[in-house]
Amino acid sequence: MCRHLHLNLEELPWPVNVLKFNQVVYDMQPGDDMIATIKDADVVGNLQQLLDSQPELHFDVSQTDEDYRIRVTKG
Repeated sequence: MCRHLHLNLEELPWPVNVLKFNQVVYDMQPGDDMIATIKDADVVGNLQQLLDSQPELHFDVSQTDEDYRIRVTKG
């Protein structure tokens, strides 16, 4: 069964936000998707590097006025 996850990392300090994101991604099963919300552009860069290293993950990043959103799907 596919899960749709939402992860709010806006209030967590670095590196806790990166560690939390990594744990949720690690626990994802094929077909799961997640939207993570982040305020810090530097953290978004860290997370993109993490995601780039995992070929089974597909992701895109979007920016709103207040934050960034990373949508991740595990294939």
